[in-house]
Amino acid sequence: MGKMNSLNGQSSKLETSRLLCKSNKEWMAQLPEKLQDIPLYNMALPGSHDAMSYCLDISSPIDRSESQLLQSLDKCVPCITRPLIYKWSTTQELSIKEQLNAGIRYLDLRISHKPNDTSDKLYFVHGIFTEVTVQDILKEIAVWLQHHKKEVIILACRCLEELNPEQHLNLVNLLITTFGNMICPKQNIFLLLGLT
Repeated sequence: MGKMNSLNGQSSKLETSRLLCKSNKEWMAQLPEKLQDIPLYNMALPGSHDAMSYCLDISSPIDRSESQLLQSLDKCVPCITRPLIYKWSTTQELSIKEQLNAGIRYLDLRISHKPNDTSDKLYFVHGIFTEVTVQDILKEIAVWLQHHKKEVIILACRCLEELNPEQHLNLVNLLITTFGNMICPKQNIFLLLGLT
């Protein structure tokens, strides 16, 4: 009975979090004009650590950057290692859209290619890989930005050392084609005041 109450408590906390999140989706647009006139690098932005870990695939390969010991154990006793890796690796419960609606504006995105995958698809990774592709999530973020034109999102793409040069170039092209003129030029000092 105690465990059931604990699970119900966790579920209600998550639902409460989801309800509270909806009110922060345009917090940047609602800032006073005085704050919109300061460089973005002087603002504290809420961020999400391992933003895509809410949709990890427990049956995917283990990330190549994990220790040899963990990879060897996974080959011998996956029934023990997989649930542990999954639990350790899951740092988010909200979807990417829910995180953005909650006011998250810095996304920690760890990107890699699955070992032995013959496709050119890229996935997110934290110990194990996600069920969704990088392309699908970037499109989802772009659509969200199109509906929230006065909001800014920083995509921190990490763990790229596992990509070969062709995969890296494909990722850069995917970012450019997906976000187009939504990408902030590197040389500009970015102010929220200029967004339309």
